[in-house]
Amino acid sequence: MSSKYHHFFRLPVLAALMFGLAQLAQAQTNSLGLESSLNLLSFGNFFVPSADVQGRVAVGGNANINAYSINTTVPSVWTSTTQLVPTYAGPGLTVGGNLDFANGGIWGNTLVGGNLTTGAGASFGGNVQVAGNLNANGNWLTAASNNWTTPTSITYGGTATGLQGGQSSTPVHSSAGSVQLGINFAAEQQRLTNLSQSFDTLSNSGNSYMEWSTLVLNANHADVAVFDLNGADVVNNMRLDNFGPNTTVILNVHGQSVDFKAGGYTNFNLATDLAVGHVLFNLPEATQVSFVSGVYASFLAPLAQFNTLGGGFIGGQVVVGSWNGSGQVNDNPFSGSVTPVPEPQTYALMLAGLIMVAGATRRRRAAAAAAA
Repeated sequence: MSSKYHHFFRLPVLAALMFGLAQLAQAQTNSLGLESSLNLLSFGNFFVPSADVQGRVAVGGNANINAYSINTTVPSVWTSTTQLVPTYAGPGLTVGGNLDFANGGIWGNTLVGGNLTTGAGASFGGNVQVAGNLNANGNWLTAASNNWTTPTSITYGGTATGLQGGQSSTPVHSSAGSVQLGINFAAEQQRLTNLSQSFDTLSNSGNSYMEWSTLVLNANHADVAVFDLNGADVVNNMRLDNFGPNTTVILNVHGQSVDFKAGGYTNFNLATDLAVGHVLFNLPEATQVSFVSGVYASFLAPLAQFNTLGGGFIGGQVVVGSWNGSGQVNDNPFSGSVTPVPEPQTYALMLAGLIMVAGATRRRRAAAAAAA
């Protein structure tokens, strides 16, 4: 075989091998593969009667929102000069289905893949794009930026009803299907489900024990401390010990129904704790989760209905199957470093590339020997 054919054959072989290595490297990133600005991701429906999310929210199903703020930080004390601004630029709220927005504020743009229905107290601090119908129910439709001083745009692809005349932001009809949500919810749910299952295969590297009514989690100053827990464990108070400056904690919680009760979380319950941004509750099997406490941690529960009917506080990124309740979610992105187990197809692709390289090498040596 001539030299040019050797090079021609090696190119796809090396390309396949490099692609496999690239996939492996991508699988070993130190995050959830989410933008840090995405504070809460719900693949199904999103029902919230009160509270707020400081970062961006994305909902794959329908959203029902009342007395709620999104993508801004609400101060504990209001003054005459208080101004709320978007935490992040771009979409503050993305809804794949219908949005029923009775009262509250959304900072940043709002994208709706279905219909939008608004109440008297609904305010939009950015542009509004609706793929379907718009119904303002006879209420003034507020959409403006810069502390409500600059009118923004409102577009819809279906019909518009219940609009007030003389609004500063006049809704404009646009072509149907013109709203680009920027997220494939089905694909993202599958990816994060796979990631959750991959985290669950990590070897248990931390040790835990009961001390009176507290479950002590000893991270042993490890780079990655993995704990295998079940639903009965998380009803207790928790205390995180021996957490190093670079430690990441993965709490794999097993069971289809998990109730976190109203326990305490020592050493990861304050914004000043070293562990903030480095603790992940991973719930690969859960279909029902109840939470009413307060913790600085992220939650990966891509198949679960996450209930916060009694309130609660989470300082971290939250990924759920659906969300129901008035829990508050603060902007504390997951920044831990963890290496998930690569998926089987990644290993298969790398193995195929190595076999092709070995075969090409043998043929090249045989051709060289024959030509000698």
